[in-house]
This record gives sequence, structure tokens and C-alpha cells, in this order.
Amino acid sequence: MEKNFIRLETRDRRVIAIDLKVLQRSMVIQNMLKYCDLDEGNELKLAMHGINSEELLKILLWLEFHKDDEEPQWVQSKIEPEDVEYQIDDWDKEFLREKLPVVRSIMQGADYLEIRWLLKLCARKLRIRGSSELYLHVMGTISPLD
Repeated sequence: MEKNFIRLETRDRRVIAIDLKVLQRSMVIQNMLKYCDLDEGNELKLAMHGINSEELLKILLWLEFHKDDEEPQWVQSKIEPEDVEYQIDDWDKEFLREKLPVVRSIMQGADYLEIRWLLKLCARKLRIRGSSELYLHVMGTISPLD
């Protein structure tokens, strides 16, 4: 396997190979990599037993799409701007055009992997669809970057 790829083993024991650049938004992965040997020839496999493969594949699709994008300013704020709907691109809106249990599972995966942007997108979608307590919980537990 190439040096810039790692393998992720999910709760349901599937192994998914992914480019490290795609995973840069996950704080959990970044912290795990601090303790791993990434030398040439080492095959790196990380246990992701808090997430199943179906959730992880959806999250990886989102990460792949946004790998070169800068995180929007509204993600860093505890207070959502009034015009946030105009700041969210159409691709993200289409990506979250899922049934609520699927959005909830993507959100749980984003929380597990500590991907703040996707977590807040999911929480916002759930709030709009009637799960405001969950949205307020997410907004209250994510602190802005200083």
C-alpha cells in the first residue's frame, strides 16, 4: 500500500483504505497518527470500532469532496449567523438529503471522528427537521477556535 494511504477497520470489521489527506479534518485520526510510525513500508491500520462501514463511507465521501476546502467561519462560532443557509453549498444540502436516522448516524460518526464542520451541518439539518435539543447540545459543546 502506498505511504499516503492508511487502512481503517470499522466496527463491522470492514477495512477501508483512504488517502491521509482526506482525513485531515478528523481530530481523532490526527491525534492517533501522532503515535503511529508512518515510515516507508509500514502498513498502517487504525481501529475505528466506534463507527460502522456504512457511516464511515458516507463520511469519507463528504471528506473527499471537502479535502481542499477551507472550513467556513460559521462552523467556528457558537452562534449561527442568520444567513448561514446561503453559506452552505448545494452539494452539502444534497448530501444531507437523507432520512433523519441516516443524518443522525452520519452525525454520530462525525462526532466520533471529531469532524466539527460535518457535525454542525448534520445538527443544523436535524434542528430544521424538528430535533432542536440535539442541535442545541451540539452548539453548546463545540467551542470556537481562537
